[in-house]
Amino acid sequence: MTADPAQLAFDPYAVLGVAPSATAPEIHHAYRVLARRFHPDTNAQDSRAAVRFSQVSRAYEVLGDVDRRRAYDLRQAAAKGPRAARVAPGPTGNTAVRGVAAAHPHHHREPRFEQEDAEEDGPARDEFRFLLLLAKIVAVFVVLILIGALVLAIRPGPWCVAPGGPGPNPCGAPIATNSP
Repeated sequence: MTADPAQLAFDPYAVLGVAPSATAPEIHHAYRVLARRFHPDTNAQDSRAAVRFSQVSRAYEVLGDVDRRRAYDLRQAAAKGPRAARVAPGPTGNTAVRGVAAAHPHHHREPRFEQEDAEEDGPARDEFRFLLLLAKIVAVFVVLILIGALVLAIRPGPWCVAPGGPGPNPCGAPIATNSP
Protein backbone atom coordinates (compact mmCIF):
# COMPACT_ATOMS: atom_id res chain seq x y z
CA MET A 1 0.00 0.00 0.00
CA THR A 2 2.31 2.71 -1.26
CA ALA A 3 1.15 6.26 -1.46
CA ASP A 4 1.04 7.97 -4.83
CA PRO A 5 3.85 10.57 -5.10
CA ALA A 6 1.43 13.04 -6.69
CA GLN A 7 -0.85 12.76 -3.67
CA LEU A 8 2.07 13.27 -1.28
CA ALA A 9 3.08 16.45 -3.11
CA PHE A 10 -0.45 17.86 -2.68
CA ASP A 11 -0.74 19.28 0.82
CA PRO A 12 -4.29 20.50 1.50
CA TYR A 13 -3.18 22.22 4.71
CA ALA A 14 -0.68 24.32 2.76
CA VAL A 15 -3.18 25.04 -0.02
CA LEU A 16 -5.72 26.40 2.45
CA GLY A 17 -3.03 28.04 4.57
CA VAL A 18 -4.03 26.38 7.84
CA ALA A 19 -2.09 24.34 10.37
CA PRO A 20 -2.67 20.58 10.71
CA SER A 21 -4.16 21.33 14.13
CA ALA A 22 -6.80 23.68 12.65
CA THR A 23 -10.39 23.17 13.69
CA ALA A 24 -13.25 22.56 11.27
CA PRO A 25 -14.53 26.18 11.48
CA GLU A 26 -11.02 27.51 10.76
CA ILE A 27 -10.72 25.27 7.70
CA HIS A 28 -14.17 26.31 6.49
CA HIS A 29 -13.32 30.00 6.93
CA ALA A 30 -10.03 29.64 5.04
CA TYR A 31 -11.85 27.84 2.22
CA ARG A 32 -14.52 30.54 1.95
CA VAL A 33 -11.94 33.34 1.80
CA LEU A 34 -9.84 31.60 -0.86
CA ALA A 35 -12.85 30.47 -2.88
CA ARG A 36 -14.11 34.06 -3.11
CA ARG A 37 -10.69 35.32 -4.10
CA PHE A 38 -9.98 32.72 -6.81
CA HIS A 39 -13.49 31.97 -8.13
CA PRO A 40 -13.54 31.83 -11.97
CA ASP A 41 -16.54 34.18 -12.14
CA THR A 42 -14.64 36.97 -10.41
CA ASN A 43 -11.37 36.29 -12.28
CA ALA A 44 -12.49 35.51 -15.81
CA GLN A 45 -9.27 36.74 -17.45
CA ASP A 46 -6.84 35.01 -15.08
CA SER A 47 -6.30 31.33 -15.99
CA ARG A 48 -4.15 30.74 -12.90
CA ALA A 49 -7.08 31.71 -10.68
CA ALA A 50 -9.15 28.83 -12.08
CA VAL A 51 -6.33 26.37 -11.36
CA ARG A 52 -5.89 27.78 -7.88
CA PHE A 53 -9.67 27.58 -7.30
CA SER A 54 -9.66 23.89 -8.26
CA GLN A 55 -6.78 23.27 -5.82
CA VAL A 56 -8.63 25.07 -3.03
CA SER A 57 -11.81 23.09 -3.79
CA ARG A 58 -9.89 19.81 -3.82
CA ALA A 59 -8.17 20.69 -0.52
CA TYR A 60 -11.51 21.50 1.08
CA GLU A 61 -12.97 18.21 -0.17
CA VAL A 62 -10.20 16.42 1.75
CA LEU A 63 -10.18 18.52 4.90
CA GLY A 64 -13.85 19.49 5.07
CA ASP A 65 -15.00 15.93 5.71
CA VAL A 66 -13.90 14.44 9.03
CA ASP A 67 -13.43 10.91 7.69
CA ARG A 68 -11.45 12.04 4.61
CA ARG A 69 -9.28 14.28 6.77
CA ARG A 70 -8.53 11.45 9.19
CA ALA A 71 -7.71 9.13 6.28
CA TYR A 72 -5.41 11.78 4.75
CA ASP A 73 -3.63 12.31 8.09
CA LEU A 74 -3.15 8.56 8.52
CA ARG A 75 -1.77 8.22 4.98
CA GLN A 76 0.66 11.05 5.68
CA ALA A 77 1.71 9.43 8.93
CA ALA A 78 2.28 6.08 7.20
CA ALA A 79 4.30 7.69 4.41
CA LYS A 80 6.39 10.12 6.46
CA GLY A 81 6.39 8.62 9.94
CA PRO A 82 4.13 8.82 12.98
CA ARG A 83 4.95 12.44 13.86
CA ALA A 84 4.43 13.83 10.36
CA ALA A 85 0.69 14.39 10.58
CA ARG A 86 -1.90 15.22 13.21
CA VAL A 87 -4.03 12.24 14.08
CA ALA A 88 -5.74 13.67 17.13
CA PRO A 89 -4.94 16.44 19.58
CA GLY A 90 -3.51 15.51 22.95
CA PRO A 91 -5.27 16.06 26.26
CA THR A 92 -4.19 19.70 26.34
CA GLY A 93 -5.21 20.34 22.72
CA ASN A 94 -1.54 20.54 21.77
CA THR A 95 -0.97 18.67 18.51
CA ALA A 96 2.73 19.40 18.26
CA VAL A 97 4.03 17.53 21.29
CA ARG A 98 7.75 17.78 20.60
CA GLY A 99 10.12 20.23 19.07
CA VAL A 100 10.13 23.96 18.58
CA ALA A 101 6.50 24.11 17.46
CA ALA A 102 5.28 22.49 20.68
CA ALA A 103 3.28 24.88 22.81
CA HIS A 104 3.75 24.79 26.55
CA PRO A 105 0.52 23.48 28.12
CA HIS A 106 0.66 25.94 31.01
CA HIS A 107 0.29 29.67 30.82
CA HIS A 108 3.34 31.74 31.52
CA ARG A 109 3.05 33.39 34.86
CA GLU A 110 3.76 37.04 35.41
CA PRO A 111 6.37 37.87 38.04
CA ARG A 112 4.78 38.24 41.45
CA PHE A 113 6.29 41.66 41.98
CA GLU A 114 8.63 43.86 40.06
CA GLN A 115 12.11 44.86 41.17
CA GLU A 116 10.91 48.36 42.08
CA ASP A 117 8.30 46.94 44.46
CA ALA A 118 10.92 44.75 46.12
CA GLU A 119 13.12 47.77 46.84
CA GLU A 120 10.25 49.76 48.36
CA ASP A 121 8.96 46.99 50.64
CA GLY A 122 12.35 45.33 51.22
CA PRO A 123 12.71 45.54 55.05
CA ALA A 124 9.00 44.98 55.74
CA ARG A 125 8.95 42.01 53.38
CA ASP A 126 12.08 40.56 55.04
CA GLU A 127 10.54 40.90 58.51
CA PHE A 128 7.36 39.22 57.33
CA ARG A 129 9.34 36.34 55.80
CA PHE A 130 11.33 35.94 58.99
CA LEU A 131 8.16 35.83 61.10
CA LEU A 132 6.64 33.33 58.69
CA LEU A 133 9.73 31.11 58.96
CA LEU A 134 9.66 31.39 62.74
CA ALA A 135 5.97 30.42 62.80
CA LYS A 136 6.71 27.37 60.64
CA ILE A 137 9.50 26.26 62.96
CA VAL A 138 7.27 26.65 66.04
CA ALA A 139 4.51 24.68 64.30
CA VAL A 140 6.94 21.83 63.56
CA PHE A 141 8.07 21.69 67.19
CA VAL A 142 4.47 21.66 68.44
CA VAL A 143 3.62 18.80 66.10
CA LEU A 144 6.69 16.84 67.26
CA ILE A 145 5.76 17.35 70.91
CA LEU A 146 2.17 16.20 70.23
CA ILE A 147 3.43 13.09 68.43
CA GLY A 148 5.76 12.31 71.35
CA ALA A 149 2.93 12.72 73.89
CA LEU A 150 0.68 10.48 71.80
CA VAL A 151 3.34 7.77 71.61
CA LEU A 152 3.87 7.91 75.38
CA ALA A 153 0.11 7.68 76.02
CA ILE A 154 -0.42 4.71 73.71
CA ARG A 155 2.52 2.49 74.64
CA PRO A 156 2.03 -0.11 77.40
CA GLY A 157 3.30 0.56 80.89
CA PRO A 158 6.56 -0.86 82.29
CA TRP A 159 6.75 -4.42 83.64
CA CYS A 160 7.86 -4.86 87.22
CA VAL A 161 9.53 -7.96 88.62
CA ALA A 162 8.00 -9.05 91.87
CA PRO A 163 10.52 -9.97 94.53
CA GLY A 164 10.73 -13.74 94.59
CA GLY A 165 8.08 -14.10 91.86
CA PRO A 166 8.40 -16.43 88.90
CA GLY A 167 8.30 -13.70 86.27
CA PRO A 168 7.37 -10.11 85.51
CA ASN A 169 4.10 -8.72 86.82
CA PRO A 170 2.55 -5.41 85.86
CA CYS A 171 3.39 -2.66 88.29
CA GLY A 172 0.68 -2.25 90.88
CA ALA A 173 -0.60 -5.83 90.54
CA PRO A 174 -1.00 -7.66 93.85
CA ILE A 175 1.98 -9.79 94.67
CA ALA A 176 1.23 -13.34 95.69
CA THR A 177 2.90 -14.36 98.94
CA ASN A 178 3.57 -17.87 100.18
CA SER A 179 2.95 -17.11 103.85
CA PRO A 180 -0.08 -18.62 105.57
